[in-house]
Amino acid sequence: MPRTFAHLLVSLAIASWAAGAAAQDAPWTLSGNLTLASDYRFRGLTQTQKRPVVQGTFDGVHSSGLYLGLFASSVSQAAYNNGSGTEIDVYGGYRFAWGDGNNIDAGIVTYWFPGAGFQSGGRHIDYDTQEAKLAVNLGSVNVTGWVGLSKHWFGFSADPFSGQPVATRGTSYLEVNWSPELAPGLVLNLHAGRQHLRHLGDYDFTDVKIGVTKQYKAWSFSVAAMHNDGEAARGAVPLWTFFDADGTGKHVAGSALVVSASQTF
Repeated sequence: MPRTFAHLLVSLAIASWAAGAAAQDAPWTLSGNLTLASDYRFRGLTQTQKRPVVQGTFDGVHSSGLYLGLFASSVSQAAYNNGSGTEIDVYGGYRFAWGDGNNIDAGIVTYWFPGAGFQSGGRHIDYDTQEAKLAVNLGSVNVTGWVGLSKHWFGFSADPFSGQPVATRGTSYLEVNWSPELAPGLVLNLHAGRQHLRHLGDYDFTDVKIGVTKQYKAWSFSVAAMHNDGEAARGAVPLWTFFDADGTGKHVAGSALVVSASQTF
């Protein structure tokens, strides 16, 4: 694990514990968690070349509905070349609540990959990306739309067949989630999503997931089966295949079974 990432996880844990102890009567509700997972899947795509990962999250929610958060994870340098092997997400937004468990959530997230990038056509391209979201939550049902605000969504900047430069701002993702409680502390997790890469439709995919999460005191345990139909390659042209430094390629879509354990602080 990179030293900077390990330090960040320790800092998240300490900040979560200290903030939670100091803010019991404040308008902000602060919390955090540490997670160990068998794989890091983002919309069904492995970010760690199918290897285990440690992650941390720190959240602050204001009584007005405003929220801010920070997420950190290790990632594969096959996915994010020349970087530190770290992903840091900063996010925030506002939830307008009505009724019992219903809200509309509007927000922005920045995905940051320190140092990661590459040269393409004489240009430096980095992977840092911003997305805006609008979500509707009705009890256990969630529908969320995402749109990319960055010129190059996660570094996608050239047509894989012609090599011509393209801008992928406006890339979109629509997801539907249903998480009913099956029994006290046991939740079913169902998900379906559709990704469209603007000007790069060869990379479009659909991803689905079915899993369960069990809550026990400050711990939660989950297992989920996932599938992403993104193509590994078309002919001799790689699509959703990422290559390690030794030239070994892995299909980062496909099917996977992911298990995780998380502790809240």
